[in-house]
Amino acid sequence: MVRRLRKTKKNQKFDYNRNRKRLCQKVRRNGNVKCPEIKRAYNPKKDPEQNIREMGLAYDVNRAIPIPKFKQQMKEMALELNALANEEDEEAIESEKPPKREPRPRAKQYVADELERAANEFAGVRYRMPRPQVRQITSMIDQHGFNYYAMERDRRNYEQETWRQFRRKIRKFLKLTEQSMPYLERKGWLDCDMSDPTDPRWKEYGTDDES
Repeated sequence: MVRRLRKTKKNQKFDYNRNRKRLCQKVRRNGNVKCPEIKRAYNPKKDPEQNIREMGLAYDVNRAIPIPKFKQQMKEMALELNALANEEDEEAIESEKPPKREPRPRAKQYVADELERAANEFAGVRYRMPRPQVRQITSMIDQHGFNYYAMERDRRNYEQETWRQFRRKIRKFLKLTEQSMPYLERKGWLDCDMSDPTDPRWKEYGTDDES
């Protein structure tokens, strides 16, 4: 049963042991900013929303990119259809549309420009294979070369992987130069052409083009 409001208020007591000043500081604290561009331009005396807006960024994505309203879309579609039927009403339709607001220049717009420039830069391939998988691939190549059928029948194939899965893993490993170059250098295969099927060291590599 829901308690009565009078009894609920009566049981509420002021906590004299709580440090109100420290609690207020904790509420006003903005947290740690990890992005260096935003951290340099961040003003701790302002609230987070005002800081983000001054940098030309969106604090609330739902407000910055709202979900289109169905009624407004239907109204605009009806106006466009009427304009196609009656070209004389184009001026009236344009006058009915609300004027578009021009975005105001932000005080710290350079922050958004720096983030956009950094996002467009190519940082290279960041994918890396896990070390146990690299050890499995290199040991299989050392024992069986590029004979994927023998890798499939190997008793160390605990995951019961097929020869196609081994081939896909090895091809991906060879494309990751950061991880495969030390192994190829140790084997003395840096000067080899992997696309040459006549080389005995690359037997059964590239013989089946099916991925």
